[in-house]
Amino acid sequence: MSNQGMLSLFRFRRSRGPVDLAVGMAGVRLGERVLQAGVGNLRAFAVMAGKAGLTGRACAVVDTPAAARTIETAAAREGVLIEVATAEGGRWPFEPSSFDLGLTDGNVLLAASPGACQERLRDMYRVVRPGGRVLAVYQKRYGLVARLGFERAEHGPSAQARALATALSEAGWRPVRVLAEREGMAFVEGFRPTVI
Repeated sequence: MSNQGMLSLFRFRRSRGPVDLAVGMAGVRLGERVLQAGVGNLRAFAVMAGKAGLTGRACAVVDTPAAARTIETAAAREGVLIEVATAEGGRWPFEPSSFDLGLTDGNVLLAASPGACQERLRDMYRVVRPGGRVLAVYQKRYGLVARLGFERAEHGPSAQARALATALSEAGWRPVRVLAEREGMAFVEGFRPTVI
């Protein structure tokens, strides 16, 4: 068998990596106002903050001062401006409708109690403008087989993606869709209706 034939037997799918994939799915544009709930993927959020630029706004809301310091350190390392707020008593210190895009960690949402999950999604709903959107990002366990580019083909959304879509719908986001599932990540997007 020729070398060319051997190479065709072992074609590997090129991975974009979690940072590039998350940034691409979020689609942040210059001048947009972006809020991340929780620590999430710090590198991806720093890149998104850079894309929003000086005409936009990048904020994060966290539960503890330690988490706030983690984000502030990462932002300084990446050379971007991220405003970090610590939620006191569960209330987010942002005006209603003050963001275009909200990012939330799907792993945290699914691990939380149903009440805590809904509270977080309702807080996000309050601060995202009508017509704005939320993106819940779920990171699957990423084993060696998936890292090599071989993933089991799934028919339809995963159980985690369906659970996130249901949670977003229950919090009032409409429409909700599973944007993509690839490279060990699931992206579920919801929009805040312009009319109620």
